[in-house]
Amino acid sequence: MGDDSDRDLRVAHFVDLPEVAHEQFASPPLKAMLGQVRFPPILKIADPASLAPFQSAIGSEFPTLTQEQQVQILLGPAGGGTGTQKLWRFTSADSAWSVLLATDSLTIEAEWTQYTEYDAWRARFERVWQAAVDHLEPSVVLYQGLRYIDHLERDLPGPEWATWINPDLLGAVRLSRFADSLEHALTDLRFRTDDGVLSFKHGIVVLGPNNARGYLLDFDCFTQSAPSGIDTDSVLSRFDGFHDIIWRLFRWSLTDEAIENFRKA
Repeated sequence: MGDDSDRDLRVAHFVDLPEVAHEQFASPPLKAMLGQVRFPPILKIADPASLAPFQSAIGSEFPTLTQEQQVQILLGPAGGGTGTQKLWRFTSADSAWSVLLATDSLTIEAEWTQYTEYDAWRARFERVWQAAVDHLEPSVVLYQGLRYIDHLERDLPGPEWATWINPDLLGAVRLSRFADSLEHALTDLRFRTDDGVLSFKHGIVVLGPNNARGYLLDFDCFTQSAPSGIDTDSVLSRFDGFHDIIWRLFRWSLTDEAIENFRKA
């Protein structure tokens, strides 16, 4: 695995963001967090009997197994359509963590109210991915991504978001002439990094089951370049680099007042 200096170098090449110590907030604005690795299809994943060794390897940590169907939108020159994909969901006893296994991907997601820190997620992915390497034998990584979705749930006039969000991000949202009528404002940015791509969506949106209005910060760092190294250390090293980029951009996106509020229980 690359050391901290390697990780800092990758971040520095991405953009000039200040280095900020990692911390755990008492009341973070996180709404979703997951990491995924995709690989060429492995047919034995569709066979329950063939999954027994993998299930046994992760069973003490993820004892509950359920089967799900995921709807897919299919596009192509002949026209569009829909399809379904079988997924296996392995869930922790406290329902705080899930492993989603498809024939061509492995995902670990955190139940956002239970998420504490990246290192807790990382430790679980390390154990599960090693079990996948040992028992499912993926041949190559075709895609790897880490995503954090934050939503600051407050119904504020556009200009008042400057007390929470870095004013450099707000653009026209800060204009007082829009204060009473602005309902939605979403910006979609995409950056090249040394390891791949960072997609950063931000703005005022309504989100979630309660249709709450607030400010979205959606970070999705990924690579689709079939990187070499399917071993656990290589996969985790890429996740570490993604996380460092996301963390620095997250902290830069927020004001000191917002950070102080997230530190309060």
